[in-house]
Amino acid sequence: MRTSPTGKSRNNPSGFTFVELMVVVGIFSIVLLFSIPLFRQIHLTSNASDRVSGLIFFLENLKLKAMVENKNLTLYMDSGSGKMYVTDDTMDADARQVALNNGISLNGDLQLLNLEFPDDGTRAGDDKSICFFSKGYSDRVLIHVREESREMTIQVCMFQKSVHLIDRYVSYDDCI
Repeated sequence: MRTSPTGKSRNNPSGFTFVELMVVVGIFSIVLLFSIPLFRQIHLTSNASDRVSGLIFFLENLKLKAMVENKNLTLYMDSGSGKMYVTDDTMDADARQVALNNGISLNGDLQLLNLEFPDDGTRAGDDKSICFFSKGYSDRVLIHVREESREMTIQVCMFQKSVHLIDRYVSYDDCI
């Protein structure tokens, strides 16, 4: 039997107790629980530039904002000017004009090519708006963008909170 520096005998000279191990495993589990969504997001946009990643985060935040504020939001995107602005269903005509005037433009080499909706006959071909509903869903749309010479498609799914980046120009017609 060994004795400690204080002169008392020790039965277990080294190692961790079960409780200590469980505390460490619990801490790692909590850290992992919060980091997995961040790793998924990094993976989804890892091949995108900061501008495209910013647009993806903006779209995801609009979905979340519509639910949190319990309002239907509409994002208008003009491919000619590259300008975007957001309105909600409580705005009057003056507030919508202010939103248009305060709209943001796509920066740098990022260019909006067009919006493509599924061919279900409910939308006009020139519609440039995406609705985000207070119940947590949105319009289905493919947003085609170009950055320098690289064309990409951002897919907004109706019932998914995340927005997906496809590293090429994809059309709904390609899926048939």
